[in-house]
Amino acid sequence: MDIQLLLKAALVSLFMALFMPVTSYADTNNAYQLYQQVITRQIKLESLTPEQQRQVIAIHTSLSRSSCDGCSDECRDAKEQAESYRSDLETYAKRLYRCVEGNDLTDDCYSEFRRVKSYHSDFESAVSDVSSYCD
Repeated sequence: MDIQLLLKAALVSLFMALFMPVTSYADTNNAYQLYQQVITRQIKLESLTPEQQRQVIAIHTSLSRSSCDGCSDECRDAKEQAESYRSDLETYAKRLYRCVEGNDLTDDCYSEFRRVKSYHSDFESAVSDVSSYCD
């Protein structure tokens, strides 16, 4: 097994042990396997239970932070903020899509559009911060 993969698995286990409710090794292993399936597009995040989604997102956040070896705290924080806004933007863009797709022409989907526009603005600023802090 690749040493980098072992280190990531150990980091995930440590993160989950410290920041998630008490979980067994099997739960941690299952969550990591779900994470692998989501990032390889074998399953969709939306198809998981809310608890499984939370675990997958926690693993992703943990691994994203660890992939910033040698980064300054400002860079790490900027990346974390950008990832958060990216996730929010994706969520609201999907809501806008669903509103438009299933619309019976009684809703102009403006509230969903406004949220997408707002989160895009936040995401755009956060990406700019990543460029500034992570050079």
